[in-house]
Amino acid sequence: MDLTPYQHVETVIVAAPPEAVYDLVADITRMGEWSPVCTAGEWVDDTKASFIGTNALGEFTWQTTCRVDTAARGEEFTFVNLGLQGDEELVRWSYRFVPMADGTELTESWEVLPGYEPSMKALAPDMNLKEYLDGVKPNTQVGMAETLAKVKAAAEA
Repeated sequence: MDLTPYQHVETVIVAAPPEAVYDLVADITRMGEWSPVCTAGEWVDDTKASFIGTNALGEFTWQTTCRVDTAARGEEFTFVNLGLQGDEELVRWSYRFVPMADGTELTESWEVLPGYEPSMKALAPDMNLKEYLDGVKPNTQVGMAETLAKVKAAAEA
């Protein structure tokens, strides 16, 4: 299955320096303040190389393990959702922080990775994955815009 359509980028200008905006986003214990789906985050250990994200859609809640791939303060924070068992690369989330004269250009990106298809087929063999992802994408786009708006508001407060 071609997963190319299942990626998205949102950008917002924040009137705060890149390091300050980064500090908000990279503190995954605060992710529940920004995201409409991720309700909490907890570091696995003091290395801050991975975390457990708690998510909710309506009454359905679940946890995933996420691996931090890039943690460059004021530049980039990228992590990969490794799924329920923590052993499959499913979705990459990335935040980039570009300095501007009046603050920071904050960009969030979402990309469904090749491991997503076999993982979902194992969980729900009869699921129409294209139909499912076509439904997920618009909600993800709206959620990303909401997340960035909340980060912006907190950074500018």
